[in-house]
This record gives sequence, structure tokens and C-alpha cells, in this order.
Amino acid sequence: MSKIIRGMAGIIVAAGLFFGTGCKKQEGSEDTRIKPPVRTYVVTARIDKKGTNSNSEGTAVLKGTYDEGTKELNYTLEYKDLVPQLITLRSGAKGSVGTLVKELYVNTAEKAAPLTVKGGFTLTSLQERNLLKGQWFVAIGTLTLNPEISGILTLKQK
Repeated sequence: MSKIIRGMAGIIVAAGLFFGTGCKKQEGSEDTRIKPPVRTYVVTARIDKKGTNSNSEGTAVLKGTYDEGTKELNYTLEYKDLVPQLITLRSGAKGSVGTLVKELYVNTAEKAAPLTVKGGFTLTSLQERNLLKGQWFVAIGTLTLNPEISGILTLKQK
């Protein structure tokens, strides 16, 4: 009988070791999270009459960069064949008036506007989400029509 008890005890000890080590958690596994990579994007917008259904001959191009780490959007906008009174970045569905995000240029005097508008700003989390979803566009208004031309911002990962 003692051989049977010793044999059973050996089986129980072996099973305990087998199952006990199989359920052991790795230390720090709950706290270890993989951080998503910080991306940088090239931002572009082709701005013309297609966005507004106007008969304007004016065109513009916005080129810039967006960095997810710093949430900084930097841009350069060049236009021709129109005199802008107001250049804005807007958020909304295609074809809508959209919500104002930022005024890039306002003509406060009756002087000629510069042909290149440069700048940058830091985005909020909501602004970043809408930008990355492709819901931002540039609207350029003149004295005769507001907006006269517009174009959607597109992002391409660097």
C-alpha cells in the first residue's frame, strides 16, 4: 500500500509543478504596452473652382507637413489669378460650408496680398482626428465670391 501512496504522491507533485508553472504570469506584462509609431505626413491641397462650382480662373496649392508627435501643422500656400480677401482652413464634409478651423490670411487693408502665405499652428486632439480622417479643406474667398475656390487636404505618410 505504501508504494501506491508514494506513487500517487509523486503524480500529484508532478501535476502540481506542471500546472503551477503553466499559469505563471510574466512580470510587467500588464504594464508593457506597445506605443504606436509617431508618424509624419506630407500635406497637400489642390485648390480650384471644382470645389465650389464657380467659374473662377484662380488656382492655389497648399503644401506642408504634419507631425503627430508635436501636433504641428506647417504650410505654404501659393495662389495665382485671384485676389484673396480671406483664406481659411475648414473642417466638414465635402460640399459643405464646414466649421472654421483657422484663418490663414485676412486682407484687412486694400493692398495687394502676398502671393505666398506661410505659417503653422498646433492642433487639438479633435482637430487632429478630423485632419487624419480627410475632413479638412481650404477655402479662398474674394470680394466677388466667398468661397471662390476650395480644395481638400490630403495626407501622405512620409
